[in-house]
Amino acid sequence: MKKQLLALAVFTAVSGMASAQSSVTIYGLMDTGLVKETGSDLKMAQFHASRIGFKGSEDLGGGYKAIFQLEKRFTVNNGEMSGTDWEGASNVGLAGPFGTVRLGRVNEVEAESFSRLDPFGEDGIASILLSTQHFWRISNTIRYDSPVFNGFYLNATYTLGTNTDKESRNTYGDTLKQYGADNDGYALSLNYDNGPLLLLANFSRPSDSNNSYIWSVGGAYQAGGLRIALGYEKTDDRGWKPHATGSAFSNKLEGVRSKQDSYVLSADYTTGPHKVAAAFNYMKVRDIKPEEGGGSDSGFLNGYDSGDAKKYSIGYFYNLSKRTMLYGQLAYTDFEDKTLARFFRGSQFDGDSVTGVSIGIDHKF
Repeated sequence: MKKQLLALAVFTAVSGMASAQSSVTIYGLMDTGLVKETGSDLKMAQFHASRIGFKGSEDLGGGYKAIFQLEKRFTVNNGEMSGTDWEGASNVGLAGPFGTVRLGRVNEVEAESFSRLDPFGEDGIASILLSTQHFWRISNTIRYDSPVFNGFYLNATYTLGTNTDKESRNTYGDTLKQYGADNDGYALSLNYDNGPLLLLANFSRPSDSNNSYIWSVGGAYQAGGLRIALGYEKTDDRGWKPHATGSAFSNKLEGVRSKQDSYVLSADYTTGPHKVAAAFNYMKVRDIKPEEGGGSDSGFLNGYDSGDAKKYSIGYFYNLSKRTMLYGQLAYTDFEDKTLARFFRGSQFDGDSVTGVSIGIDHKF
């Protein structure tokens, strides 16, 4: 009996030490609601992407840890999985006094940083209009996140292209060779977040994009429950991979060059469980040029050079608890003409404006 008690005590002590040295967290989000937009029937859809994830760390001693994250995305209304098998995240790395280094599938730092200026987080019908080279998550990437020094911190990524051996490009066909799409990618994000003030500056060259690039600047100021944000994003899309997995677009316009200037002004006010948010977004698209041999859905852009769009969004959020929220959103987008509307909404869209409304519930666990 004494031996059994001793063994139990030793097992309990070892288990306690192991749990103190390593941990795994299961987390997730369930979101669904009703959405009605111009040109589509009433449907069930989400505001934030629903997900289930696993993240953990192991204490290596000396202030160092091994870390990992896996995250699966899905839609609640039909239970379908979305995108890549682990579309949200799939990475492993090390953390320490130097910061954090992760390898695998991670958030794209320009999109992550700039989305902080949109009170809707670049999600749902009220999101600001997104660049054709705007990606939320990227694969085959090394990401570095620095420690925070007096409010300043740095994020950087380097992404391997589809094929870095130029002599074997033909393996991927003439299209890749024609557009030089197999470039590596990199991004840099510098942020200052201290007290009421947020400032940010970003640059990104997506992989496999024919050396397309995005840069952005912006800031926000918090005064009590009121937060005001202003930002500018510049895109030079050189005609490749604007709509790959994880992109902001669903229509396929590969092989279409364009330049895009996006301005966003937003505000939100929080009091108790209530939050009201509003945003105005102006985007100018110019120098549009479908390349010969480009995407099959781009013919409607032949001879079209430029246009602009204005989007107005408002939303109301009510926190039933720390984990459960009800929301309602209304958005109106005014395109200069039907051609530009199709550039954003797809070649089958027939209209020059979009009105959308959504209501739903969001629960975190």
